[in-house]
Amino acid sequence: MFDSKILRTHALVGSLLAASCLGCANMNGTQKGAALGAAGGAGLGAIIGHQFGSTGAGAAIGALAGTATGALAGNMKDEADEKEAYAQQAAYERTQRRRDARAVTNRDVADMVANGVPDRVVVSTIQDRGGAFDMSPQAVIALHNSGVSDAVIQSMQHYNSRQ
Repeated sequence: MFDSKILRTHALVGSLLAASCLGCANMNGTQKGAALGAAGGAGLGAIIGHQFGSTGAGAAIGALAGTATGALAGNMKDEADEKEAYAQQAAYERTQRRRDARAVTNRDVADMVANGVPDRVVVSTIQDRGGAFDMSPQAVIALHNSGVSDAVIQSMQHYNSRQ
């Protein structure tokens, strides 16, 4: 015959293992660590407790210890992931600020043209440094009235459309 105590213990351990696997995709590291720690701790506690004649108590103690340990480990992983995401965002923003500071503006293009810089050099400068252009109809009219060629204006429009 089956020992009902052993059967309940196995059911408890199985339930904990199944519960730890459900919903893991929506859990953060702390929650996953706690769930996996509880399942692993319960299993290990049940095995150890069985050796001392108290499988259920061993499973319960193991589950509590595993939950705490798993939650701490998961929380450490969450914090490391958060720091990494913050560092990546900060690096992205620094790069963006550098790019924006180097970007050629409508005024820069008009100044280059007014000073006789050839169209191919103006276009090359846009390609090299990037651009932050106002390409509204009024801005295009102002560029045209400043002597900026159609080829340069089209290059500016093309650069803006890629961004």
